[in-house]
Amino acid sequence: MSMTLKNLEPETVWNIFEEVSRIPRCSKKEQRIQEYLEGWADKKSVGFRKDVTGNVLLVREAAPGYEGYPTLILQGHQDMVCEKDIDSPHDFERDPIPLRVEGGVVSADGTTLGADNGIGMAMAMAVLTESSLERHGRIEAIFTVDEESGFTGIRNMKAEFFSGKRMINLDSEELGVVIISSAGGGGTEYMFPVDRDSPGDWEALRVEVSGLLGGHSGVDIHLPRVNANILLAKGLRELNNTVPIRLIHVEGGTRGNAIPRSAYAEFLVPKDRMSKVKKIVESWTATLDRSVEKDLSVKISGSTPREAVDEETSAKVVNLISEIPQGVFSWSQEYENLVQTSNNLGIVRTEEDIIKIPIHSRTSDAEDFEKNQAKLRELGKRYGVQTEQRSRGTGWKADPDSRFLKLVSRCYEEEYGRKPKVMGIHGGLECGVFTQLDPELDIVSIGPTIKNAHSPRECLEVESVAVLWRVLKSVVERINEK
Repeated sequence: MSMTLKNLEPETVWNIFEEVSRIPRCSKKEQRIQEYLEGWADKKSVGFRKDVTGNVLLVREAAPGYEGYPTLILQGHQDMVCEKDIDSPHDFERDPIPLRVEGGVVSADGTTLGADNGIGMAMAMAVLTESSLERHGRIEAIFTVDEESGFTGIRNMKAEFFSGKRMINLDSEELGVVIISSAGGGGTEYMFPVDRDSPGDWEALRVEVSGLLGGHSGVDIHLPRVNANILLAKGLRELNNTVPIRLIHVEGGTRGNAIPRSAYAEFLVPKDRMSKVKKIVESWTATLDRSVEKDLSVKISGSTPREAVDEETSAKVVNLISEIPQGVFSWSQEYENLVQTSNNLGIVRTEEDIIKIPIHSRTSDAEDFEKNQAKLRELGKRYGVQTEQRSRGTGWKADPDSRFLKLVSRCYEEEYGRKPKVMGIHGGLECGVFTQLDPELDIVSIGPTIKNAHSPRECLEVESVAVLWRVLKSVVERINEK
């Protein structure tokens, strides 16, 4: 083991986490982590199974004399969100995550850390080999693929892949909290077909917005974070109110479930208006609020004139993006300070003959979700753009009187020294789809404290891992407690 995580406890968990962090595992590209898991299972004499989608099941059989104990499932996902700073040389296809430890926090150098969900995998795997656990039933660890970008793994899993009826999902991100409900998801996509004409006697410019905080579109959506796509569009809209523009290319963000940190646009303006354009952009830039987004940067530079979209379509694109209701649509009536429905414009893409604007929406209420979708449909109708919507994904709500929940809460309180907060989360968890596979599944979700997931500022609090490790071991040994 390298010096990076050498002195951290529990040692077994951090050893595994560092091994996992060496393996590229972006969403939809989990083959190498699956090979690692198979080799690890063989070396540790742990049962291994993989389905056709790539989901992995690891098994520790019950200790002698404890075969009658209920089977416990520990569940996480193999993939990670691959985000990095613009100037980072990191190659997610081949480079290990550049780990660092400072002040009781583990983070990465210029990239996402992958603690979401690498630390969940590491803790589950450590349970499968922990020698101090003497009283335990069968333990099944399930690691799905493509959780971050489509739930592909769990949506293609068969019910017979696992056998347990009690599950701990390890994909939560706050110590002292037990999650018993999560949001489902859906989406809206606007598509502008475009024709391109010669640049004529127009000059080209490029405006780039960067340096924003970004974050997770579930757990961070209520925070004062600026969306780079919308900020850029608002700047172009202000410019277009005075000077006509013709879009060449507009692009921003990398993932639907991450708040975009950067975006840029290349566009044409009349040659005789160049000095006016620069003054308008500079004036707009000077008015931007940097009280939270302290590293916000707007750069304007020259570009190469080439075929571009007409003025009318260009105006519609920037105006529509400017009006997208980013962030919180409504708040939960069940849990204090919990978002109920939200929107995130994570990506804008320009292709040869179309500009695509997909919005990722989350919700824990079907009726409220439809109100949100109706608002987004109306926006598309107003601008005469092709609009497609997909139905709400599976949310999850557990039984608040579950005996398994009460057991986990008791173990948590004893190991943590205080009662955990039982609540819902606006992020999406796979628990809802698992309960579709087996309605008898009793599920809770717990995790250590991870901050700024889905962004290069992602970090993991070391002490929270130690606490959660003790909780997990306690639940494993007391699973048969009435």
